[in-house]
Amino acid sequence: MFRYITMICATLLVLSGGYDCRETLAATLPQKATESANETPQGKILLHDSIELKHYELPFQALQKWYTFRDLRPALLLYSNDPLMQPASASIQRNLVERLAKQDREALRYDSPDPAIIPKMALHSALEAGLFSSVYWMMPTQAEKADLSIDSFRSQMVKFGAMSDEEARTLTLRDGVFSGTVRGLPFHALHPQAELKIAGPAVLHFDLSYLAPLYQGEIKTGIYSLIYQTLKQLRDQQVEATFASVSYSQVSGEIPLSSRFVGDALAQLFKQPDMLDEKLPQAWQQRANALYLPEMFISEQSRNLLLQLAQANPEDPSLHFALYEVSRELKATTGAALDHLAEAVARDPVYGLEYLTLASLARDKRLPYQAQQMLRLAFEASPNNPFIALKLAQELIDARHGASAKPLLEQLLQLKWSTVFYAGMHENLQRLLDEARGQEAEGAADGHKAMGSG
Repeated sequence: MFRYITMICATLLVLSGGYDCRETLAATLPQKATESANETPQGKILLHDSIELKHYELPFQALQKWYTFRDLRPALLLYSNDPLMQPASASIQRNLVERLAKQDREALRYDSPDPAIIPKMALHSALEAGLFSSVYWMMPTQAEKADLSIDSFRSQMVKFGAMSDEEARTLTLRDGVFSGTVRGLPFHALHPQAELKIAGPAVLHFDLSYLAPLYQGEIKTGIYSLIYQTLKQLRDQQVEATFASVSYSQVSGEIPLSSRFVGDALAQLFKQPDMLDEKLPQAWQQRANALYLPEMFISEQSRNLLLQLAQANPEDPSLHFALYEVSRELKATTGAALDHLAEAVARDPVYGLEYLTLASLARDKRLPYQAQQMLRLAFEASPNNPFIALKLAQELIDARHGASAKPLLEQLLQLKWSTVFYAGMHENLQRLLDEARGQEAEGAADGHKAMGSG
């Protein structure tokens, strides 16, 4: 599930400027935003009181809600494998805040051709906009507290673009907590075993990427054991939060689709925190067993368990997806795998991203028809995702089916594409459309010749 995911912090695209644009923003923002900040919700002690988790696909989508707390300016408690502090230029930052004020839904859509920012800029942008008073980033490390190195941490944060050299020099290390100043605000990066002290109201965001480096497979770790351990540690910290959210990070390809059920498990535990002191629910234990058995090369029993769970919970898409995966492993049930995947997609279109993986596999095996078929299924699952439409159009052109690609490309050309994040996209689409039209004309000419010779 998570075990194939390595550290997400990869080389970041550093855009010009971006570290100190708060004064510029203050001079350019409208005096009154179109969306007024909500009344401050009553704080709740996390995993003592019941709280509803807001669900997002990617962390940056929480920015619209965070924006409503701009007068409160709470602390942010972030569980993530990435600090989400890729810097943005002053113009990007200004555009984001203006679009947040207008509640522009396109600004934070993960499949938007014209996003205000890219996902890795989420926390940087929030800090530059003055939405939080401080940051507490829980780091998913398996190292012992005593083994943490401040020199290594400084180097990594600068290398990945999360901190400037000057900001990195402010860092100190004490009792498993790196503390310093980032974007002019207090910043703390904590070892999972470190004591968490947050003064005043807080906002929690939990991205599933946090669990990726900690999960070592069901034999060594056990996903439910890891979830319970993580949440019990948080419960012991007595954190008062006014808002809490979770993001899946599967649409970006960082976290496998097979882990999607974890977000729902987290939501249930935050809503019913007493569950942390009770026996694992039977359905969860059965799923844990179903995850464990394939690692012992007993996939058939795993499939039988999942079939029972799916029969009892037919509307749970994650069970249908799990059945798809285990069915692919078994020669006797390979034919049923796509049926299970279709059931998952019908209930949650995000699972349709698996068709992109299957299309890639078909392409590698030089099976163009199957690749097209998988891409069409992906497009049907997410017809408003322009990037899937583009993949399908490119595949059709490669197979010299330009007439079928042409309407897709014509629609894509009508979209507004970001000149910052997708510079040159319009020219690329026009080039593909010209190629598609050329193939269509050749096909028509060949048809006329065939008719004439007949």
